[in-house]
Formats: sequence, structure tokens, C-alpha cells
Amino acid sequence: MKLHPLVKEVLITAEEIEQKCLELGQAVSNYYLNEYPVQENTILCLGLLKGCIPFMAKFISYLVGVECETEYMVVSSYFGGVKSNGVPQILLDLPIPVTNRDILLVEDIIDSGKTIKIIKDYLTLKGARSVKVVTLLDKKAGREVDLIADWYGFDAPHVFLVGFGLDYNERLRNLPYVAVADTEKLKKWHWGAKK
Repeated sequence: MKLHPLVKEVLITAEEIEQKCLELGQAVSNYYLNEYPVQENTILCLGLLKGCIPFMAKFISYLVGVECETEYMVVSSYFGGVKSNGVPQILLDLPIPVTNRDILLVEDIIDSGKTIKIIKDYLTLKGARSVKVVTLLDKKAGREVDLIADWYGFDAPHVFLVGFGLDYNERLRNLPYVAVADTEKLKKWHWGAKK
């Protein structure tokens, strides 16, 4: 497989991601099936756009015996670049009421944890019965708040990652793997047609 020129190394392959999504789907399904009677086990899978899309699509296909609805929010603290500006903002709110709902926040990566913590608190204030978190990647070294994912796929190193939903200025999300970005090349990279 030919790597994108902005990729320094592949950290997690497409095959490893597939297997981990299967495992996470089974673990989450088992939790909700054991926690609630069958009639009440509909969960609301809430994806945080845009990075969640590849992971959420694969992950929910492995939820077995659990009914799920899907909704999305847009929350950002990056606005381009490689570092968070530290102030998460809700750009698109949840369009439905969440009172007495069991919500599963689906995220591609947790870094500082600020965004997820704010959204968890927000959903609780809006009356959610429970708010759990599943993430493909957990960058614990970057954590700045007291937050632990209920389920996560892989520990992520404290480097800038791209692929499988993770972006640089909205690009590279479609890579089928998670990779370490070549930040030196990013500094002088010019997008557009080759000359």
C-alpha cells in the first residue's frame, strides 16, 4: 500500500481498526444488554462531527442485540492546525431532547478531554439518564481534565495523528489507517494540483 506523502508511519492498520471495532461493539452491546431490559435498551449514539464518522460507521455495525439511534453534534476546539485552542465550542447542537435517554458519545480520539467533559456535563444538565463514552483512540498523555473513557480501542502516543477521521485542516480524514503525520512536511506543504 502506498502511503500518503504526509504520513511518517502507519500507527494502526485498517485490519487492526476493523478488529478493534468488532471488540468494542461486543463489549458495549454486552454492557447495555446486561444493564437494561430488552424493551429499554435503545441507546442514542451521539457522534461528534466530523472525525467520528469512519469509526462510528464501523462501530455501530457491530452492536448486536442493542437498538440504537444516531445523532450528531459539531463541537470544535481546533479550527485547523495541529493544536487545540483549548476552548471547545458547540457549533451544531443536538436536534432532539435527551431527557431520560441513555447516550453513548462516539469519538475518534480523546486528547485533552475538555470537549468530551463539557459535552458530558451538558447532556447531563439536559436530563440524560446516562452518558457513556467510547473512543477509538485515547491520548492519555494529553489529558487536562478528570475524564476516563468507558471504552477505548487503542492508546495513542502524544504525537499529531491523521487518518480514519483524524484530519489536518479538514484533509486526510479518508486515509484507511491511523498514522503519525510528518509535521515538518506539513509546515511547507502546498495543497492543490501538481505542476
